[in-house]
Amino acid sequence: MEPFSNPITNVYIGDNMPDQNLDEIDKKLLTVLQNNCKLNFTQIGQELDIAESTIRYRIERLEKRGIITNYIALINPRMVGLTITAIMMIKINPQKIQDISPKLAKFKELRHLFRTTGQYDMVSVVNAKDITHLNKLMSEIKQIEGVHELIVEVATELVKVDPKFSLD
Repeated sequence: MEPFSNPITNVYIGDNMPDQNLDEIDKKLLTVLQNNCKLNFTQIGQELDIAESTIRYRIERLEKRGIITNYIALINPRMVGLTITAIMMIKINPQKIQDISPKLAKFKELRHLFRTTGQYDMVSVVNAKDITHLNKLMSEIKQIEGVHELIVEVATELVKVDPKFSLD
């Protein structure tokens, strides 16, 4: 599979990922930012006992290297009216997968979209307002030429979401 780089997040998937050697200070810095990215350089420096200028330099370097791709607020989807979470599994005509992937990526409801090995070519985590919204989305995706099968499993309970990466 060809490596994929999302131009919005610069997330690489595949065997040809850039080598990003991180030292212990970088790892500690990234852990602090994952826990609270609202801290300013001085606060981070105090927490890590490192000079503010070093923190500023390292954060800029981590951004330029594509390790830090964005700073965002994590939002509870239910609290903003997205009451349905589902897993969508899609079978696609192999000759059409390069054409279909960007079409699927344009759907705002598809929060995570992966090309996968196994029975399904793509898997997505989906958030929708309600069942009617989810059904409309499913109909739109089924109409894309080259989509052979669409299986949707609605989540009944959120057990774990952890957007942080352990850097041990």
